[in-house]
Amino acid sequence: MGVASIVYKGPREIFSQSAGTMGGPSVTAVSRLKKDYAKLMKDPVPFVMAAPLHSNILEWHYVIKGAPQTPYEGGFYHGKLIFPPDFPFKPPSIFMLTPSGRFQTNTRLCLSISDFHPDTWNPAWTVSTIITGLLSFMNDTAPTLGSITSSDAEKRILARKSREFNLKDRIFCELFGDLAKQIREELAEERNKLLSEENVIDETASQRRSGEEGEYATLTYNLVVLAGVVMASRSFMPARILILFCGCLICIICTITLSLTCICGGQFTSGRPRNLASSDMHKQQGVEGVSDLPSTYLAIVIMSSAGDAVLRTVIRNTWLKLSSKGKTTFRYAFPIGTENLSLIFKERLKEENNLFNDLIFLEDLTDTYQNLTKKSLLSMQAIHNMYKFEFLLKVDSDSFVRLGAFLKALKDIADPNLYWGFLDGRARPKRRGQWAERDWILCDRYVPYQLGGGYVLSYKLVDFLVRNKDLLKFYKNEDVSVGAWLAGLSVRYVHDPRFDTEFRSRGCNNQYIVTHKQTPESLNKLYASIVNTGKLCEKEYRIHPSYVYDWSVPPSMCCSRQNDSDIP
Repeated sequence: MGVASIVYKGPREIFSQSAGTMGGPSVTAVSRLKKDYAKLMKDPVPFVMAAPLHSNILEWHYVIKGAPQTPYEGGFYHGKLIFPPDFPFKPPSIFMLTPSGRFQTNTRLCLSISDFHPDTWNPAWTVSTIITGLLSFMNDTAPTLGSITSSDAEKRILARKSREFNLKDRIFCELFGDLAKQIREELAEERNKLLSEENVIDETASQRRSGEEGEYATLTYNLVVLAGVVMASRSFMPARILILFCGCLICIICTITLSLTCICGGQFTSGRPRNLASSDMHKQQGVEGVSDLPSTYLAIVIMSSAGDAVLRTVIRNTWLKLSSKGKTTFRYAFPIGTENLSLIFKERLKEENNLFNDLIFLEDLTDTYQNLTKKSLLSMQAIHNMYKFEFLLKVDSDSFVRLGAFLKALKDIADPNLYWGFLDGRARPKRRGQWAERDWILCDRYVPYQLGGGYVLSYKLVDFLVRNKDLLKFYKNEDVSVGAWLAGLSVRYVHDPRFDTEFRSRGCNNQYIVTHKQTPESLNKLYASIVNTGKLCEKEYRIHPSYVYDWSVPPSMCCSRQNDSDIP
């Protein structure tokens, strides 16, 4: 599909909004936008299509098709223009909604044609002028407020992901129905092609295996016949020659049998998902080889799944950039369960890992909530076998880490038995629902545990868990499981309200070093705030109060929230 011609609903239906109403568009704005729409339909802008909402002429949506021979090639980038009621005398706000690697999503873009620069706005500029300028700026590399920096490789990944991303957007599918239909057909065709290739590969392997087995069976049969002939003619041969000949024949038969066994066995294991990492970084090494492993101070495990490519890109471009320290200070990885993944997902993950080399493939794990505890332990085992580290940070992919401040705080609190996070000791086990703990029999409350949005374990504790993994009881909640596994050990529990890691965020506080339950948009927003102002929050706010853990009372009385306190 080259450019932009899509059949929209008739002008009367699109432009049914009344002009000059209170809070609505002016007569001039409606008249001008109608003319711009007609001009756009008559003379489409190459690689761009645009149309207003049927219910609001001041809100337009556009789609940019990635230009050939650019990192955006093959991608479709959906965004919106919000026009002021007194357009064309004031410029519109411009937003990009599809992750592109060029602009932050759902963020006003600072361009010479946007409302950031009303002083340079020219009322003669049309919608065509605006989207042409946006297309030109997208293909440029100049920074601006709302732009981000990413590699061409990341942009290409996002370009491929953009099609499925846009199909989840109702407005995109309604306004650009023909394009949505085309994308669905392309994706279906690609899936069918991959499945066909997979079937061909399996059939070829099966035919080759059958042929090899037949050849070896024939050869073995002939050798057995030969052996029979030799035995029958033994009376005509000297004894020594006969013994030597029989010995050689037996060796040949054994060698062929072993070869056939290895080939058949190899066929059964070749289909098993393997670790797709392209370097020694992700090879599983024995514990005794720790001294030979790459060293780092902090190993970061960011829990992720196969479909989280966009979120991983956001994390790489935001909080992982908040420390200029090298690999001797921190290393990170995204563990992903690959069992039962489709060939399409495996190929995409392999390509992503070839670019970034930061994925861990857990081959014996299906990524589901039910397997989250197993995934956490397998992730610890993988990172334990990859690096020699002092501390491990396990963090969810929807958490934001102020990495520089976090590293500084960790050095201040470092302990060989450290278990650091936001501690809870009074939670009751759930007996119903998806989080029900039907196997919890230790006591009537969970034993104290650090909440799962993010917590830190010392190498010593991780090593203990990895070495004793076959003896550990798996509970439904992974953070509860870790607390139970460590109970009774000589652990240094540290409760820190700067960890906003509960099942919902407590708000935004500039003292937070980890904050949970963030969207890709809020991750970008927090990162931009730190870079531009040095503070996490544009404005601090509290949704619900925090607490300081009281060690002088039983765990069930530990955690009294204080509404009037300044605890983060």
